[in-house]
Amino acid sequence: MWKYIILAVIWGGIILGWLIPVIRKRIVYEIFEAFGLGGFFTLLILGLGGVWTQFNVLPLRIIGFILYLPAAFFVLSAFATLKRMGKPETGWEHTTIMINSSVFRIVRHPLYLGTAIWTIGLMLVFQSVPSTILGIVNMFCFWMASKKEDAFNIQKFGDEYREHMKKVPMWNAFKGLRKDSG
Repeated sequence: MWKYIILAVIWGGIILGWLIPVIRKRIVYEIFEAFGLGGFFTLLILGLGGVWTQFNVLPLRIIGFILYLPAAFFVLSAFATLKRMGKPETGWEHTTIMINSSVFRIVRHPLYLGTAIWTIGLMLVFQSVPSTILGIVNMFCFWMASKKEDAFNIQKFGDEYREHMKKVPMWNAFKGLRKDSG
């Protein structure tokens, strides 16, 4: 029962505290981000609660746990970089300058990539059909948030962001690392 109460609180907070304001402001990428994170936390809470675990393929679970490491790297380094370098207007994410260093030199959307990788890890750890379906929906939401945020950033930063898009891949960290080392 506790897991459903926690989920109700999380979704209530997302809907009242995040979705309603961004829908009013028509910030499309944040709508996708909110649904993706809500689904991510749903997957996490129900997985930890043992609601969906149907399979137990140990090698897949190990790979899932290993994926938490790059996911945490992308998420935590993006948070730190946004706060430190972005000169945010409010909060930490509404930057006033474009960031093209640190982890943003490797991929344009490290927060979304990190949560997508984390979602894959959760799907592999909590192996079930429902967790796989929800995980795929979450990854779609993070991907759409990335695409819509690109459009938002073009409006916000103009040609500087267009050039950044040519140099830095949206999610392909391997390409971003290869480009960065060359």
